[in-house]
Formats: sequence, structure tokens, C-alpha cells
Amino acid sequence: MGTVKTLVATGIVGVTAFAMFALPSSAFAWHPEGKIVKKVQNVTQNGTLSDANDDASAVTVKPGDIVNYVITVSNAQTNDDGMNDMTSTVMTDTLPDGLELVSTPGQRTITENLGTLKPTQSVTKQYQVKVTASKDGQVITNKACFTGNTAVNDNPQSGCDVAEVKVNNPPKPVPTPTPTPTPTPTTPAPTTSVATPTPPAAPSLPSTGPTSTIAIAVIAIVAGYLYRMRRLARQEN
Repeated sequence: MGTVKTLVATGIVGVTAFAMFALPSSAFAWHPEGKIVKKVQNVTQNGTLSDANDDASAVTVKPGDIVNYVITVSNAQTNDDGMNDMTSTVMTDTLPDGLELVSTPGQRTITENLGTLKPTQSVTKQYQVKVTASKDGQVITNKACFTGNTAVNDNPQSGCDVAEVKVNNPPKPVPTPTPTPTPTPTTPAPTTSVATPTPPAAPSLPSTGPTSTIAIAVIAIVAGYLYRMRRLARQEN
């Protein structure tokens, strides 16, 4: 009888051990269900909040527009038995080229420590950026990610989601040059001829006849002068 009891007891232990090893290991793990959803809205153009997960659904923007990103990290687990909390939850978002934070333009990475998310609990963060890209048709993909774990670090959680915007900036039309008007030919003013005054002619000596006549007259005058001078001299003596 003792031998039979021993065998029975051994069989029970064996069945119990088999049952323990046959159960899936996940039955003993904590089960948070981390999720992340990122949406985008063009605030400048008063657009709607959109998932915008691909090029086809990308939100249209223009250079200088203000865009609002809304990121929600949640624990989708519904069984709140104390073993499904998502702890040490962190959300990060690194801005791609073409976007800058309105509040701090020089900051490129956003990090949010979200702490512990219990089942069905979620945390939403939002921030505004300015579109600095100017290339028409350029698609800008902005990705946000999260990480988390359980209280006993046996079930790490992570995930990412994107939201896209598309730049609509058609090139400015080249202005048509204004033709330069052809100048109207100017009729030259008539030239007024100013007569140059002729200088007066130098006065000429009166004509006294031939040269020999003049010489005789001069001699006669001189001879008469000399005669008078001699006569006066005699009278004085």
C-alpha cells in the first residue's frame, strides 16, 4: 500500500509540474498596451486636425504657416488588476528640417516624461511649429515615438507615429517686361542767323593831289617859317 501511495503522490506532482510548464509564460507577465497617435492641424489656414499618415493625406501648408501637432500616448489595456500599468513612459519628437518651434526656434528635440499610465489612461501633448520650408511640393514627415515598461520591467513598450505636411508654394510668375516706348523725334528749332557787325573803317586822310604837289607845299611852309624867324632876329638886333 505504501508503494501505491507513493506512486500516486508522484503522479500528482508530475501532473502539477506539467501543467505549470504547459501554461504560456505570458500568463504571468504584466500586460500594458502602449499606443501613440500623432495628428496635425494648419492653424494659419484654420484647417482640421488630421492623422496625415502618408503623402496622400498630408496637410497642405505654405511657408510661414503655423502648424499645431497633437500627440497622444495611451495605455490601451482595459484590465486594471494592478499588473498592467505602463511605467517610465517617455515621448520624444525630433523636428525635421523645414520646421521650427514657435516658442523656442533653436530647439530641435522635444522630450516629455509622462510617468505611469494606468489601463485606459492617456496623456496628450501639443505644440506649435512654423513652416520654414519653401520648396513647392516638399513633404515634411514629423515622427513622434514613445517608450515604457512595466513595474517589474518584464514587458517593454514602444511605438511611433507620423504626421505629414506638404508645402504648396508655386513659383512666382516672371513679370512681363514693360516695353520701352520709342522716343518721339524732336524737330530742331530754326537757327537764327546773327549778323556779325562790321567794324567801322579807319578814317582816311583827305586827298590833296599828287605827291609832288604836297612836297612843294611843305617846302614852301618851311621856307616861310625860316624867313620869319630871320626877320625877327634882325629886328631884335
